[in-house]
Amino acid sequence: MAIKTRGSGGRTGKILGAGIRTLGRSVLNKLPGGDRVQRTAQYWADVGEDWAKTLGELRGAAMKMGQLASQYADVLPPALGEQLRRLQRSVEPLPFDEIEPLLQAQWTPAQRKRIRSVEPDAIAAASIGQVHRAVLSNGAPVVIKVRYPGVDEAVDSDVQQLRRIIGLSKLLPVDGDSIDQVMDEVRARFREETDYAAELGHLQYLRRHAALPGIVYPKPVVALCADGILVLSEETGDTLEAARDWPQPLRDQIGIALCRWVLHEMFVAHAVHADPHPGNFAFRDSGDVVVYDFGCVKRLTPEVASRVVDLLNAAQRGDWQGVHGELVSLGGISEGVTAAQLTECYAELGHLILGRLSQDEHFDFADPRFIEDIRGAIKRNLGLSFKFKPVSDLLFVLRALSGLYWTLRALGSRVPVIQLVAVHGIDLG
Repeated sequence: MAIKTRGSGGRTGKILGAGIRTLGRSVLNKLPGGDRVQRTAQYWADVGEDWAKTLGELRGAAMKMGQLASQYADVLPPALGEQLRRLQRSVEPLPFDEIEPLLQAQWTPAQRKRIRSVEPDAIAAASIGQVHRAVLSNGAPVVIKVRYPGVDEAVDSDVQQLRRIIGLSKLLPVDGDSIDQVMDEVRARFREETDYAAELGHLQYLRRHAALPGIVYPKPVVALCADGILVLSEETGDTLEAARDWPQPLRDQIGIALCRWVLHEMFVAHAVHADPHPGNFAFRDSGDVVVYDFGCVKRLTPEVASRVVDLLNAAQRGDWQGVHGELVSLGGISEGVTAAQLTECYAELGHLILGRLSQDEHFDFADPRFIEDIRGAIKRNLGLSFKFKPVSDLLFVLRALSGLYWTLRALGSRVPVIQLVAVHGIDLG
């Protein structure tokens, strides 16, 4: 199965078709009469169902866009966010008779001799490719990750069409230039995700620069990796759902390992694993966490990482002018907006986030009030949204932090946040 990129029956036609249906529903939703609230809720439910079905069928960058949007469901209409969450689930894998020719085409006879067997049933399938268990000729268990044919060629077309539709539908409360910056960042990350040579490089980099106790990375079998194919050691573990029932001290140990790892990535390795889907992690009763899928790794410059440290320290001191200055330097403030216009917003969010994280020696991620209060503050300050601009350098870092929060929330971990961030020069004490 090749991923189609053109034609009325191909990817572009399906994306544009969903966009046209969205615009049509928008016009009908604005007509007078009927229960406005109920009609609007139904409008977003219909739009979400349509997009979830369309993007899920297309896979590739189109589906990744839907998955990315679903992770920010808190700022989307609830009915839309609920439908897009469907894209986080594993997709139906392709039959092995469509995958095997890809392996045969990429491997030389010598490479094929190193593979004793490949299980035809995929153990995982996602937007870019699927994974099969295999055994090497020496008996070592491995997994083979195979890219779907054509997804690498469809990235630019998918992002271009989705950018056009986002602009027309006014789904995001930001200006056109900001949307362009966001989409450029999204395009760059999605291109990398379809480039398995880049993914291999990310894995090797993190194995060298972010090798920490409690974190397990697969070992690449470099001699068998090829265009669209990755061969890695099989590293097993339990699911997040299973780990939720483990004893509290073990869940705390896992939470500490994950927090320490993400902080080290940001402020030491300057490379953040930015695909925090629960399926990309496995958990062991030793307290270790296995990390999978290195297609989306965001590299940071030391300057950006340093500015984040300075911003957090300024917020902890209540220096809202300093916070504003760092956001301006990062490109996160619209032209002409002053610190005075945003001081109350800064103060409220600073108190709710940093104040709560530093309130006790151990932060309890199971406390639902943390995220509920933040959601409330975001809604109260929604009218200020046009004064901010998305920081493209931090878009995928925030995605990683969001994923970290929800993983630790599911585990109910209690973590000494103050102690862990202090290692990197952030003073929350």
